[in-house]
Amino acid sequence: MQVMERLEGDVLVLMISGRLSFYSRKVFQAVINNASATRAHHIIVNMRNVTGIDSAALGFLALAQLNLDGKNVGMSLVAPPKHIKDMLEKVNFTKLIPTYATEKQVLSERAFILGQSA
Repeated sequence: MQVMERLEGDVLVLMISGRLSFYSRKVFQAVINNASATRAHHIIVNMRNVTGIDSAALGFLALAQLNLDGKNVGMSLVAPPKHIKDMLEKVNFTKLIPTYATEKQVLSERAFILGQSA
């Protein structure tokens, strides 16, 4: 698994490529821990280039969501390939972590919600 990061205002975008698995958990956990040290209030996990995901990866995504939620940092998944999206929906994972087709959708929704609370 490889991770590239970019910060867009208060949103940290993580571009993940390769296979998310038990073996990549330490890298992912380090990235999430580092992300919570930034000024980010939301993390987008862009899965466009993810080739596979195992049950351990689902577990550490869920733990990351719970950890971030406790710090008032949101997390969204973006653009999982069809076979991964289908699996996420089948196990109701998309109810735990919102899933979108594009980063733009997440950013637009955040801008709308933040505008409502201002």
